Amino acid sequence: MRIRFCMKIIFFLWIVLAGVQPLLASAMTPPVQEDLRSRNYRLNTLFKLSKMGDVLGNIEYILQKSGNINEDALAPGQGEFAQGIMPQAYSSGKFYRALRRPFNEDYKPQYVRSVVQWYRSALGKRILKLEREANEPTNRLAMGLFVKKLLNSPPDEKRTRLVERIERSSHLTEAGKNLFLGYVKLMQPFNRYFEGKTLSRELRKLEKSITEPMREVVLHSLLFSYRNLKDKEIEEYARFLNSQSGQWFSQTLLKGFKKGVKRALYKSGLIQVELLKEIDSGGPEYPLLRQMVPPGQRYLLIGKRDPFRPLVNKKGLIDFSEAELNRSVARLFGGELKDIPPVALPVFAKIEDQHPKLYKELKHFESLFNNQDDLEEMDDDEYAQVVEDYRVALEKSSDIKMDESPLNIDYDSLRMTGIIKKKMEAVAMFEVETTGYAVKKGDRIGPFFGYVKEIQSDQVIVVEEFRDYLGNILTNQKSIQFSQSTPGEGNTNS
Repeated sequence: MRIRFCMKIIFFLWIVLAGVQPLLASAMTPPVQEDLRSRNYRLNTLFKLSKMGDVLGNIEYILQKSGNINEDALAPGQGEFAQGIMPQAYSSGKFYRALRRPFNEDYKPQYVRSVVQWYRSALGKRILKLEREANEPTNRLAMGLFVKKLLNSPPDEKRTRLVERIERSSHLTEAGKNLFLGYVKLMQPFNRYFEGKTLSRELRKLEKSITEPMREVVLHSLLFSYRNLKDKEIEEYARFLNSQSGQWFSQTLLKGFKKGVKRALYKSGLIQVELLKEIDSGGPEYPLLRQMVPPGQRYLLIGKRDPFRPLVNKKGLIDFSEAELNRSVARLFGGELKDIPPVALPVFAKIEDQHPKLYKELKHFESLFNNQDDLEEMDDDEYAQVVEDYRVALEKSSDIKMDESPLNIDYDSLRMTGIIKKKMEAVAMFEVETTGYAVKKGDRIGPFFGYVKEIQSDQVIVVEEFRDYLGNILTNQKSIQFSQSTPGEGNTNS
């Protein structure tokens, strides 16, 4: 008996402990909120150690060192012009947030730890310092002399190969090209070179032609930055950049940089449009022009002579007449489609039921035009094409034929002749030409297939429903009365 009793006690204790263990384990598991805080802390540490806030300034300096790598694409002074507009339109804080966003979207904790470890190392800190010092204005003369010396005594082959590996892995050339092409796009309306040319085609040509000149500038800059480093130190840095964590970091940073440039260009385009309006107005004060544009460019844009510019050059007399500019058009994010009438809801229901391809198109564009971020990221040609494609789809929708009853006609062709109450239901009598029709609550009537909402003693209330290009349902209420052959209109509510 005593043995049985002891076995029962042991069995009972085992059940209790087995039930408690999961509770204790769950209590020891850190909550999700702690994980998020830890993740944000690790990312903030990464951003701080890698000096990510300096990235835009570093790439801008690459463009400054490049000079004007294509004088047709950017007229003299237009690089500075574009560089002045962008921070006015899109602050450095917003650009920094754009840089960070892809790291949150593609978070890799093991890579973050590895990159943080590198930037905490003595060599990681030293390389960042050397790169920052190389970009300081006080070192520009020294760098110019260094580059001239390279022409006479180039570095040995091993060091050249190592720096080329760093250039490829860091994606600095790609970032520099992206920013340069952004400047070109922003300055296009002010540049006579692009008159009568397709911007997207010219940008594709430019992207190929500037790659090697930009790459050469980046290589010279890196050689200057690492001039006091040993080959084994440069090799260690190249090895880090080519590691999985290094590639994740540099590729994610490039993605954020491109996103930041796109957003900055869109916001700058709004300033560009205001500048063009001010120039067209004829001034004379030009407050925005004075604020945003360097003096030499300012005089060229308004077609007046800059007193500090010569009247002649090697080609003869300089023409200061105002060029016929290719004006950028402000994006209205679907406002371009407001002239197309909304689609009656019964028509849209038929499209969904019998025209699946058109229905899929409409839903796709509806989703797209409800996402301003996606529209902002498109280039001008792509955006214009999307607007045109949606216009075509909406016009197709308006051409869909419905099975119409004799009462689906203009209201001025309908004549209400009487209202009959049968038990609890009212029936309205209508006459079309010489034929009479009975209409009850819920029946479709009118040119837009409105439904009868209510039959009162002296009028019939009809509600019309439509779908606009954003997918919003719009309603319009009409009343048909004995005393009017043309019914009065009620309020339209969206």
